[in-house]
Amino acid sequence: MDTLVLSFHVLLAAILVGPQFLLFFAVIPSTWLIEDEGLRRSVTRVVTQRFGFLSGVSLAGLVLTGMYQLNSSLIDPDVRENMMDFRFGTIFVTKMTMLLVLIALIGIHGAVFGRRIRAASEAVERGEADPGALEAARRASMLFSMLILLTSVAMIFLGVALGNHMFSFEPR
Repeated sequence: MDTLVLSFHVLLAAILVGPQFLLFFAVIPSTWLIEDEGLRRSVTRVVTQRFGFLSGVSLAGLVLTGMYQLNSSLIDPDVRENMMDFRFGTIFVTKMTMLLVLIALIGIHGAVFGRRIRAASEAVERGEADPGALEAARRASMLFSMLILLTSVAMIFLGVALGNHMFSFEPR
């Protein structure tokens, strides 16, 4: 059972991070080819809504499978009960802190950047705003997305460090 849960944890991490790379390097840049602003906004909305659903499901699954692993036979009981005496504790706390940061970054991106781009896009379409402001908002969103992507990748590296018991189970 432990191996199955660990496998699902890795799969869920891939489901969370893989689409981030795809969005950042392929999907969003490809929308730049869509000249019709309304169509571009609609395509982006569909893609980001589906990505948001996948992200939410994978984050929930990662939390559940992670909690299971923490209490499974994969973690030595001495390490689990005294985790801050081992490298495991520092790595685990860092990873959980980054998880909270990641969730906050994703929320901020949708609430701030997504809304800002949508409003600017609609204003440009109505002829009430400068297209340059819209492009600046999109660039800011891409930069912020890079921060989200880097945070996710760092969490993968921390997860690998946790799984390397020769390293993480060493006393501090």
